[in-house]
Amino acid sequence: MFIDASYERRREIFKEHELYQKGLMCYVQNDPGVLAEIRNAMQEWGLPKDEFTDSGSWPHQLYIREARRMIGDYVMTEGDVLGDRKVENSVGMGSYTLDSHNIQRYITDEGYVQNECTNLLVAICVSSSHIAFGSTRMEPVFMILGQLAAAAAVLSIEEGVSPQDFPYGKLREVLLRVKQILENKLE
Repeated sequence: MFIDASYERRREIFKEHELYQKGLMCYVQNDPGVLAEIRNAMQEWGLPKDEFTDSGSWPHQLYIREARRMIGDYVMTEGDVLGDRKVENSVGMGSYTLDSHNIQRYITDEGYVQNECTNLLVAICVSSSHIAFGSTRMEPVFMILGQLAAAAAVLSIEEGVSPQDFPYGKLREVLLRVKQILENKLE
C-alpha cells in the first residue's frame, strides 16, 4: 500500500503508475485492435506541454484520494449514506451520491490494528467504510463536520469533559439552535 511504503517504494509505485498510464494511452492511440474511431479521438490527447515542465509534463505526485481511516465509536457505512440505517445521534446531514473507486481487497495475516484515543475530534478523516467515504468526502459535508467539531470542542472545554463524554442531547440543542440540519425531513 502506498501510504505505508518507504519513500523508495513510493517512488517505485509512482513510476509503475506512470508507466501504466503512458502504456494505456499508447495502446488506445495506436493498437490496431482498438476501433479506428477511438484511436483517432484518443490521438488528440496527450500530456500538457505547459504544465509540470520540470518533470516531462507528468505530475509530481499521485492523486491519493483516501488512505487511512479511523475507527471510532460509530462507523459510517453505505447504509447511512443510503438512508437504510437510522442514526440516533445525528450531528449533521449532507447529500452526495456514492462515489467510490474500486480497490484491491485483502486481509493481512496479522489482521486489523485498532488504535484508540480520547479527547479527539476529527472532521475530515471520519470513521467510515470505503463506500460511505465516497459520499462523506465532499466539501459541504466536511464543512458541516468542521462546524460540529468546533461546537463540540468549545462545549467540552466549557464543561471540562472530553468530547466523547459530552452529552449528545446538549450538543444537539446547540446544533439545532444554529440551524444545523440533522435529519431528512422528507422521510
